[in-house]
Amino acid sequence: MKTITHALFTLIAVAAIATLASCGTDGNHFKIDGRLLNLNQGEFYVYSLEGGEKALDTIKVQAGRFTYDVECTSPKTLMIVFPNFTEQPVFAQPGKSVDIKGDASHLKEMTVKGTKDNELMNSFREQIHSASPLEQAKYARQFVEDHPASLVSPYLVRRYFIANVRPDLRTAAELLKRIEAAQPDNGYVHRLQGMISGRAIINVGSNLPQFRTSTIDGSFISSKQLLATPNAVVVAWASWNFNSLSMLRMLLQNQQDKAEKPLIVSICLDPSVETCKKTMEQNNISCPTVCDGNMVDGTLFKKLGLSSVPDNILIQNGKITGVSLSNEELSSRLN
Repeated sequence: MKTITHALFTLIAVAAIATLASCGTDGNHFKIDGRLLNLNQGEFYVYSLEGGEKALDTIKVQAGRFTYDVECTSPKTLMIVFPNFTEQPVFAQPGKSVDIKGDASHLKEMTVKGTKDNELMNSFREQIHSASPLEQAKYARQFVEDHPASLVSPYLVRRYFIANVRPDLRTAAELLKRIEAAQPDNGYVHRLQGMISGRAIINVGSNLPQFRTSTIDGSFISSKQLLATPNAVVVAWASWNFNSLSMLRMLLQNQQDKAEKPLIVSICLDPSVETCKKTMEQNNISCPTVCDGNMVDGTLFKKLGLSSVPDNILIQNGKITGVSLSNEELSSRLN
């Protein structure tokens, strides 16, 4: 009887260990298991919107599969940046794990399963699949009103009403107040509220806020230099955003073609100066660049009222003549 009891206890213990192992994580971590068709191997970037990571982390793909295990003691939003610069939010919770499945050639149709927030995001992505930008913003607002307690809601406010080419800070403030009531302990919501309350509102004809700050090469750039130059452009970019790199390269090419060269000042939103410098070197980018590692919470980024990646301010003869312009608009104005 003793032998049978001992054997039974051993079997239960083994089963328990196997169950714990199958969960793939503990109470202080979050795990992602993924599989992508039509991608044998590669590397993705990942960072957290809430901060805490001082540099971009990486996820390696082998035979179309990848695993990512990260310390997680409170809910947070992880942003996965794919090789084509598509971004995928994944909503992490301590002790949880999710499965990502999709096709590398149709990343917008990817699904993330395992937690309620990620499945809500799947439904939202399906809803906006064929919607216009205005309709997407409408659906985002409706989502927040229906799910103020969801971790997805702060992300949607940032994506559609703050970090947008045409930010709507009034709506953002209204929705964040609703989210705060449902998530009073969410520090990221408070940060977003502080971001928009302290953000300058820059429009055509506005005065450029005064500043003097150091650049990544140890020199200084100031508002006086921008105002004293016939044509100057401030552009916000990041290594993980293809459109912003394209805008910066276009401006620098335009600069080379001019006898009276415009002053190009860049603000890099990478979380580390080293990544910023490496990207500039790889892309042959040379211009005064500010990078403080705080991404969208960067001091100069906020002071100048910038809100998205890419974003820009055009200053001509000491006056702001354009904000959040497209590549074509910038090129036309400078010509």
